[in-house]
Order: sequence, then C-alpha cells, then structure tokens
Amino acid sequence: MSIEQSTDHVVDHYVEALWRFRGDVRMMEEVLATMIERGAPRSEVHLGLMLDEYLAARSLRKARAIIEQLDALGVQLDPIRQYDVALATATAGDAPGAVTIIDRLVADQRDPAPAQATAVLDLLLGARRTPQAWSLFRRMRARGQHPSRDAHLALLADALERRAAKDSVAVTTSMHAARHRMPDARAGAVVRMLVGLGQLDRALEVLATLESAAGEGLVAPPGDDVRGAVLHALAAKGRITDVLDLVGPRDDGSSPLPGHLRNAVLAAQLAADDIEAAWAEAERMWADACLPTGANLEVLLDRTLAAGNVARAAGVLDLLLVIGVPVTPQRSGAVLRAEMAADGVDRVLPVATTILDQGLVFDRAAARDLVERLVRARRLDDARAWLERFRRAGTLTQGRSYGSLLSALVAAKRIDDALALLEEMVGHGVRPESTDLARLVAGRLKADDLVAAERLLVAAARVGVHADEPTLRELMWTHARRSDVAAVDRVRDLLVASGVTPDERHDKARAWASGETPRRLEDGGTAADAPDAAEPSDV
Repeated sequence: MSIEQSTDHVVDHYVEALWRFRGDVRMMEEVLATMIERGAPRSEVHLGLMLDEYLAARSLRKARAIIEQLDALGVQLDPIRQYDVALATATAGDAPGAVTIIDRLVADQRDPAPAQATAVLDLLLGARRTPQAWSLFRRMRARGQHPSRDAHLALLADALERRAAKDSVAVTTSMHAARHRMPDARAGAVVRMLVGLGQLDRALEVLATLESAAGEGLVAPPGDDVRGAVLHALAAKGRITDVLDLVGPRDDGSSPLPGHLRNAVLAAQLAADDIEAAWAEAERMWADACLPTGANLEVLLDRTLAAGNVARAAGVLDLLLVIGVPVTPQRSGAVLRAEMAADGVDRVLPVATTILDQGLVFDRAAARDLVERLVRARRLDDARAWLERFRRAGTLTQGRSYGSLLSALVAAKRIDDALALLEEMVGHGVRPESTDLARLVAGRLKADDLVAAERLLVAAARVGVHADEPTLRELMWTHARRSDVAAVDRVRDLLVASGVTPDERHDKARAWASGETPRRLEDGGTAADAPDAAEPSDV
C-alpha cells in the first residue's frame, strides 16, 4: 500500500472528491478506499482531510490510524490538530491522556484555535489545571469569547476562594455577557468579598452587572444585605455621592426613604466630616420620627464635641442614654468634663445619675472632676454623697479621691464629719493616702487641735495607713512641750506601728515631757532656749 507523494493530476482529482464529501465520513472513506484499490499514492493533503474528519467526529481509533500514516510520511501534526487529538482522546474516556497532550502544547506556548478554546478550557478545569485555565480564559475574553456555564462557575469558585477581586469581576462580567445564569448565593458572595477587600469601585461594578442581569432574569435581584454591605462600606469611606446614587432619588414626592438608607447617608456625611450636613440630616430624621443608629449618634457626638459645640454634644449624649445605647466612659466622660467646664456642675448631675442608674461604667477623670468641683463650691455633703455613689459603682475606690473632701471638712472645722468619713473609708476597705493624712494632721497641729490630730492618726492606723515620721515627731514634741507623757507615749506607739524604730530624738521628747531634762538652765535661760526644744524645728 503506497503512501508516497502523488502527482499533481492525481492529487487534484482525489482532493476534489474528498473536499466535496466533507461531512460525510462514509463517502470520504469510499474515496480513500478507491485510492487504495487503484494504488493511488496518498499524500499529506489526502490524509490530512481524512484526519480532520475523524477528529471532528471524535473518532480516535481511526484518527490514530491516519496519524500513523502521516508519521510514515514524516509529517508532524500542527498544534491545532494536536488539540483536536486531545479532545478526541478525552471523548474516548482518556481524560488524563488528553491533559498530557494539552500540557505539552501549553509548555510549548501553543494556543488552541478559538473554536477549540471552550472545550480545552473545560478539560483544563476538570483536570484542576487552574493557572493554565485562567490564562486561557483571559485570552478568550480578550477576543470576546465566553466559556461554558460550568467553566464560569468553576473559575468563579476559584476566584472567591483566592479572594481575587479582578478575576471575580471578570468572570461575573463574562457570565452576564454570555447570558449564563449565576446562582443567587454566588452573586452576593462576590459583592461581599469585594467589600471585604475594600474594592468598592469593583463592588459597585459587580452590583450594577447583577442588577442588569436581574432585569434579564439571569439572577435574582441583589438582596438588601448585599446592597447594605456596599452602602455601609461607601458610607464608612465618606463617599457621599456614591451613597446618594445607590440610595436613589430622595425628593421625588414619594414616601420617605427607609431608616437604614437615611442612616447610610448620615454615616457618609459623618465620615466625610461634613458636620453641618450631618446635623441637618439628623434633624430631618428626628422630624420624621426616624431615629439615627447608636453608631451614628456616637460619631455625631464625637464630631460635635471636637467642633467645640458642647451643648449639642450633651444633647446627643442625653439621647444615647434615653434610647439605651451603652455609652463608653471615654465618650461620656469627655462630654461631662467639657460641660462642667462650660456650665458648672449642676447641669451634669442628672446625666451622671442616669449613667450610674443604668449600670454603665463612669469615667474616673469625670468623676474626680465632679467631686472636686463640689468640694471647691463648699458643697461638702453633696461631694460626700457622690463619692459614696462612685465608690459603690467601682469608679472611685482609692483613698486619693477622698483627700480634698477630708481637707475641706477639717478646714470647715467639721472634725467629727472628717473622722466619720475616715471610719467609713476604713469600713469599706478604702485606704486613705498617707500624704493626705499628713496634711490633715499638720493642719490640726497648726490650729493647735491635738485631739483631732491624734484621732485622725488612730483612725488611719486601724487600716494600716500611717503618717510619716516627721509628722509624728512634730506631734510628739508638741505633747512634750505640754508635759503630757501619756500623749507622747501614745504617739510613740503610733511611731512603732508605722515601722519606725524610735531613736534618741524621740527619747529626748519623752525626757522633756517627763521632766528628766531640766526646765531652767543655770544661767537663767528659759525652757525655750534648751537645745532639745529646738528639735521639732527640724521637721
């Protein structure tokens, strides 16, 4: 059976016949059989036409027989026919063999013909050759080709898994152009992924594509959750124009926009730091009985306070408390401190009461400021009552918060009240500050009220708080000058309890009190001239 090159006359005759019967495999095989019967040589042209027909019919066995004959002629198959062989191999059930051929062609940078691209892409995706599949998809898209629906869905699943924004948009657009229906859940997932990546322009592009596809019945209209995700992300970036475009007409005479859309507009204005527009929007919402969200009110409060409008900020804080939003101590404290500085303490007392009654955490700095202002206003009983409230709330539980009130009570000669407060502190486990104690005792010594000074020291010692050694030594010498040995001994006991070991300075004070040290000197001087009498001046 000769397969040598034929003459031009014979080739023309049989080639014309093969061309004439293309699409009719039986008749083409008759032509080839006639050539064999007559001993006509078969060339690359004859065999190529027959091979193309077999490959088009995906008849792999017969195609291989032709390929063997072409090999005998030394003819190498071109890439297009090799891709056809791969597709026929896959049709015959040998997908791995088909992918092997395709892998070799891809490695040689040989692309399938446009007519082959869709089937080749399906094969690549089925074999999980995803990178090669994406490369082919992009080339197909560049020339306006669209894969099958299954290929689209496989590519989209991969893009979502990789969180690949650009690829997700490309597949979504391609599916719409090919009029392939996208699963409703997958459509929303694309938008939410893009929003999560901060790709808001692409999210808007996909949303517009989905809405267009929904109008053509190719996908369900995007749900409120999907649109809401885009809206909130745009609002957070302060993109007011985009938010308004997505929200739609606002002054068309129809019913007012739903509250969540109006809140999105307000959030965008706040994020853009357009405080005047935000207040105008908030006031329109209140007029329509539409309540801003707690998050919007918190930002509105912060922006308003930063702009220096304390009265408006205080009004927002009141509203937050009324609707039950758990205001953070930093936020409420900033407003309360600013309001106290502007209008005094009385304006904030009802708000402070509400914060504590709702069990919210009170800002420590604001609580200390409130108590200090009450003390400076000589409203000592009010200060004491608020201190107790703050102690019960766990806001002011340190002794230093009581120092100014203790000092004010002593200065107002309300010693019993100061001692009662100390006893209350002790009873509640609040330790007074040693520095506050020293200051109180020094004040009583200066006022020559030794009984009150000692009572303060004894009350504090019960909870392990002691005045410093110089203060105790000053009190000891004061008693010594009055020859009160028992009082000196009591102070000495307090000194020992504080952890100080008495030394000769303290021994001199007791000797002076007991009379062991002569009160008159031989040269006629007075006790005030005695060296030991100057001891307290070192304090």
